[in-house]
Amino acid sequence: MVQLQVVPDDRRERARDRKRRRFLAAAGRVIDERGLAGLTMQAVAEELDCAVGTIYTYFDSKAALLAALQAEAVETLVASYRTAAASWDPVLDEGEGLDPGLRALVHLQAFGAFFCAASVVLADEFHLQRLLLSERPPGSSAVDQRRPMAVLERLFEIPRSLVDAAVACDVLEPGDTLERVVRWLAALDGVLLLDALAGVDRHLFRGQHHGRALTADLLVGWGADRADVEVAASHVDRLAAVGPLAPPPHGPGYE
Repeated sequence: MVQLQVVPDDRRERARDRKRRRFLAAAGRVIDERGLAGLTMQAVAEELDCAVGTIYTYFDSKAALLAALQAEAVETLVASYRTAAASWDPVLDEGEGLDPGLRALVHLQAFGAFFCAASVVLADEFHLQRLLLSERPPGSSAVDQRRPMAVLERLFEIPRSLVDAAVACDVLEPGDTLERVVRWLAALDGVLLLDALAGVDRHLFRGQHHGRALTADLLVGWGADRADVEVAASHVDRLAAVGPLAPPPHGPGYE
């Protein structure tokens, strides 16, 4: 009897999740075609040829729909980073290995390099996280305005831990970690826009090159020794030679 009750509920939940994902995929296509300003519940309904009221049973507002879409994008970015990072320590352990301080700098610069690579490899997800840091959330209610914060906290989670680890190793001076991470990711989001000008001057407007240089400059500004930062950068080059810095994610939900 218990089994007969559980299975249908589980089936209904899976069906609901599939429909929710269809709405999110359609919302992503609308943003691709019309930009964030063109994202409306009606536009999503038209994309799927369904009643707009159906969407409201899953998302109570455009802000809720966008926040869910951005949360999914950030989870994909996080999963991609973790997939890449899982292979880094064995490479860094080759030979005599690295001392903890230098290893912390390598991981910081590797994250910056991952972020730059993701702007190309995971372009849709990257665009959605960029909107988190550059566009005012839709909707005027206090709830709508607060929705992105939980997604932002997830986005900041990994770089915060990396900055804290470097401070603990005394390779960075103590400081406000959250402020540093906000400044770092917002600056990378901005400098990577230079890729759009590659057709003007392919050498000058290299977003990923400038992004990695920006990370190095910030680390020096936060107290790291320039020579150590340069050595760490050479190790990131080793990691990039072993495998993609922003690979397709692996793990639950990404098989």
